[in-house]
Amino acid sequence: MLTYLDIHLSYTLSIIGILILITRPFINRLEIFKIGCISAIAVLYAIPFYNYYVYNGAKTTCSPESVLAVIGNVPVEEYILVILQTVLTSLWASIFVQWSTPCLNFNYDKHSYQLIRWLPISLLSVATAAGYTMAVPESEKFYLGCILCWASPAIILMWYGAGNFFVKKIISSSIAIAGPTLFMCWINRTTVKDDFDLGESALEEVLFFFVTNLMVVLAGSSYDKAYGIIVTYSLDFPHQFSVSLRFIRQMIRAFMTSEYSTPSDVTQDIKTSLKVLSTSNAFGTSNYLFHAGIRLDLIILYAFCRVTDEMFDNRTDEKKKKLKLELSKQFISEVFADRKSDYDVKKTPQEVKIDWRKYESEFTDVELSSYRAVSRIAFFLPRKPFEELFAGYQWDLEFTLVRDENDLMLYTTYVAGSIGALCLYVIIYRYGNDINDLVDKADYLTKHAYKIGQGLQLVNIARDLVTDSESLGRCYFPAAFMDDEKEDLRMLCQEKNPRALGNKKLKKYSSKMIQLANKKQFDSVGAIKCLPQDLIGSVLAATELYRGLINLIQSCPIYPTRASLSNLNKLLILLNTLYIKSIQYIF
Repeated sequence: MLTYLDIHLSYTLSIIGILILITRPFINRLEIFKIGCISAIAVLYAIPFYNYYVYNGAKTTCSPESVLAVIGNVPVEEYILVILQTVLTSLWASIFVQWSTPCLNFNYDKHSYQLIRWLPISLLSVATAAGYTMAVPESEKFYLGCILCWASPAIILMWYGAGNFFVKKIISSSIAIAGPTLFMCWINRTTVKDDFDLGESALEEVLFFFVTNLMVVLAGSSYDKAYGIIVTYSLDFPHQFSVSLRFIRQMIRAFMTSEYSTPSDVTQDIKTSLKVLSTSNAFGTSNYLFHAGIRLDLIILYAFCRVTDEMFDNRTDEKKKKLKLELSKQFISEVFADRKSDYDVKKTPQEVKIDWRKYESEFTDVELSSYRAVSRIAFFLPRKPFEELFAGYQWDLEFTLVRDENDLMLYTTYVAGSIGALCLYVIIYRYGNDINDLVDKADYLTKHAYKIGQGLQLVNIARDLVTDSESLGRCYFPAAFMDDEKEDLRMLCQEKNPRALGNKKLKKYSSKMIQLANKKQFDSVGAIKCLPQDLIGSVLAATELYRGLINLIQSCPIYPTRASLSNLNKLLILLNTLYIKSIQYIF
């Protein structure tokens, strides 16, 4: 006969090990803290329940010789099982529920919010009362009554704060509950056959596993909703993640906050940013590799870069483009008016006062939405990269020629190195409060973030020689590197006929850009080791997708018009990077 410990070793722990291997690249410190908190609360909440129903004669599934020890009335393995089940269910749930941005699951409609909140709470209150009447020792319904009057109050509390959030993710949450429930039922039937029959006790056990897994998943939703409120409304919830009472108190306040009482325009601007990025394959793939806080900031930043890039690349008249450029520079001056230096940032959220009226007359709704979103997170971002970004746009508006490698490096610094620096400051803000080493190395990391951004942009230039010419009449390949500068520039910028250069020359020019990109990556990728371990795989994967583009361009016998990776290729690159290649940077 298997002992309780044998069951844990043979079944529960082995599955947990597999789930840890699967989720390793995505389990960050927030997830670890969440699982730890839920496990601790689960044990504390289970102690009186387990002891009460065992003390009053509820059927147990173990004999004295099959347990290590007994605490109170309950085998110590039961308490261990509570922790293991919580960890197992949390890991399983993380595979399905963590991919959506939290604010997209907020419900701002007060009437539906109240209905979703109070209708289940009313039913659960009835279940609590019914369970209390059934929980009579030695009665047939004793165990069922204990389950109902023990679980319902906890579910009521969690549902009050996170029920609407849970419902928004009902499909993924249902899968998160169903998998562990079926698994626990299978273990119970396989290892405790004498106590598992087709009668009421079997149904009660199924109900118990369902209810406990529901509680774990709902607890995870409660945590995710609270953290989602914090990162969405940073001005009202200024404390970043830390293992402290201050952060826990803020999480409780955020959990109790009803989304409909918060400004919906904040989330609406984020939704607009996501629509802007819906056609961005690179971002659409890499976005999901980061935890909710960083993901939200990157959505805002990348959308801002996409909106402003299209603002100056579209076919509107040059006068209007120049007016928008000047207004954009004014916007940057207003947002960062109180900064003492190029890379001065604020450690706590500060609201920026901006007179939006002068922008409303010239900017589209989408542009205004993106600018508003950036203004809300600008307090932890430096001024210099934004100035560089718009210097790059001015370069494009003036059709400034890239004459040599120095010009090329300057341009890539403007339009891509700056974005790399901004992404770094997102990481510093979300992690810097309790990782002082990250703040101390800010200058070193900023330098290499610029190089990473430059390297990625050089890959874009290598890929877009044809499309830049045909659609924009531009060429970012240095004139000094061309075989016939005058003729090549005429074909690329005036005739907009890049194919006239011939496949051999296009491949040659592309290879030169790739060579420079490789050098930038070689010089900078080592700095990734300085990042928090749970971010290394995600950052590296984002860069490796561009390595995949390089391989695609080089392997194609004819220079492709605009090389793009298939979904399968992206998946293979991500799996290889997250599970294999990233290990060398962690250990």
